Amino acid sequence: MLHVDDLPRIADRGLLGSFGRTTAERLAMQREVANADAPLVRGRILHLPLILPATPDACHEVLVTQARSFEKSPGLRVLLHDLAGQGLFTSEGELWRRQRKLMAPIFTPAALSRFAEAMQQTAERAADRMSPGQSIDLAHETTRIAMTVVGNALFGTDTFDEADALGAALTTALGWVNGALTSPTIVPHIFVLDLTRKLADHSPGPVRRALERIRGTFESPILVPGSRSKALRAAMAVVETRIHELIAERRRDGVEHHDLLSRLLHARDADEGGAMTDAQVRDEVVTLFVAGHETTATSLAWCFYLLSRHPEVRARVVAEADALGDGPITRFDPERLALTTRVFREALRLYPPVMMFPRRTLEPIELCGTALPARSLVFVSAWAQHRRADVWRDPDRFDPDRFLPEVEAARPKGSYLPFSAGPRFCIGMHFAMMEGPIVLATLLRRFHFELDDSREIVEDDFATLRPRGGVPAIVRAR
Repeated sequence: MLHVDDLPRIADRGLLGSFGRTTAERLAMQREVANADAPLVRGRILHLPLILPATPDACHEVLVTQARSFEKSPGLRVLLHDLAGQGLFTSEGELWRRQRKLMAPIFTPAALSRFAEAMQQTAERAADRMSPGQSIDLAHETTRIAMTVVGNALFGTDTFDEADALGAALTTALGWVNGALTSPTIVPHIFVLDLTRKLADHSPGPVRRALERIRGTFESPILVPGSRSKALRAAMAVVETRIHELIAERRRDGVEHHDLLSRLLHARDADEGGAMTDAQVRDEVVTLFVAGHETTATSLAWCFYLLSRHPEVRARVVAEADALGDGPITRFDPERLALTTRVFREALRLYPPVMMFPRRTLEPIELCGTALPARSLVFVSAWAQHRRADVWRDPDRFDPDRFLPEVEAARPKGSYLPFSAGPRFCIGMHFAMMEGPIVLATLLRRFHFELDDSREIVEDDFATLRPRGGVPAIVRAR
């Protein structure tokens, strides 16, 4: 059996090692992973070894086969604590299992189908504000659309007036998280968390309670004085105030609603009959709002960029959108938007909004013939899997037909991971896969968007893989 020191190494990139400070550095590291022959490769973060699964089988083993032997990266949980709390994205153990069980019925394709018309109507309203000759940023437009869609789904409002304010606050919070990910202080922070937990488990009552209080302090990020911390506090105040107001209003009015907030408030455990507390509902609402607008908006923006560089595909997508007619889209029909859906999926492959899924082993395990000790850092890279030449022929090329059913069936498990995989796959996957094609088709049957063909748009340094500088375009009549 191999040990961590036996694994092939990838290049270091300064103090942070393999992880890098910028998106460009992280992508260079992930390119090395995509080109690796071994199932696992080794990098480092500061002085700590970092294990990177390099093959689809290795990723499948981490996310699916041995999922119970892993936890979410404690560093990521700390940095997202004030924003997402104990929502589905950050919670662990029994709390996560209970919440997932409570929320799963809300997010089936059948349960979400009622939102198709709202998705189309929101995109239509965005198009109504456009006029031929107007210069727009498609990334900004798709963000506003996605925020309004998730606002409608969560809170049942036709026009979500707080979308821009909440969206700006969430962008500030995510930007802070992205910057803090590359801070050397996160390693000693996690060391204190682990140490206090270990000591508390072996201490008598009074000492244990004192250690648990210390640990509670370190579950949140430590904010040092400065403009970035001040901006984060202001952003979180916007989020906290509005979300708590919405929950309180819904508790008071006693009226039957059909949005996701009402379903969260009324969800009951089939076995225990328990409901979520307001604090838990708040954490889930914020998690859904962030995930529900950020990833879909980013992927839609990349779709427009990719289609502008491949006019022959764009013409086929426009023809498919036109075939829907001018009427409302009252339900999502994947067969009628088959190519549009494949375009959206290919954008998710080339630019997965969440590039990596950080994990840590809960116990000593064997992974792909290598012995990993407890608390080993293991980062699954969706971006790297999506660029493996032995899985995706000419992997940097845009080709929606990679997702024709017969082509897709031949690919190995673990090779396509925009929504992760296994028990912790994104619960909003069906929502995103319905919204993306509907919004894309709705806008394209109204206008042509002209982009500068000479301008190459690259990935931004942000928490998700946003297009740097947006996607500038001129609206043209069709």
